Amino acid sequence: MTYTPPGPGPVGGTGGDAGRGAGQEPSVRDAAPGCSPGQVPQAAPGRQDPVSPHLPQGPQGEGPLLGLRSAIILMLGILVATAAGVLTHSAQQDPATAALAAGGAFAGGVLFFQKIIAG
Repeated sequence: MTYTPPGPGPVGGTGGDAGRGAGQEPSVRDAAPGCSPGQVPQAAPGRQDPVSPHLPQGPQGEGPLLGLRSAIILMLGILVATAAGVLTHSAQQDPATAALAAGGAFAGGVLFFQKIIAG
């Protein structure tokens, strides 16, 4: 008994793809379980295709938690709050005053950027 590796082989041979040309349909035994011949098998639900251009979604397919606009507005608010907190702390050496200034700057920054960033 000889071993024949799967792959292209002579026509009528015992190889895995033997006798199939480039333009022929795959046989029934080559189809994925649950697929009819000629049908492209789909990825299992909940699994992301590694070459898919789609963004990953939540467990129920809800989409991202935040939109891009909201994420940018919140990030800019955090940057403004950090700057205000650091400057206030360096001027007064009081963490409570710095935290209050940072909170006010965050709220004002979010409202400001919400107005100026087109949505």
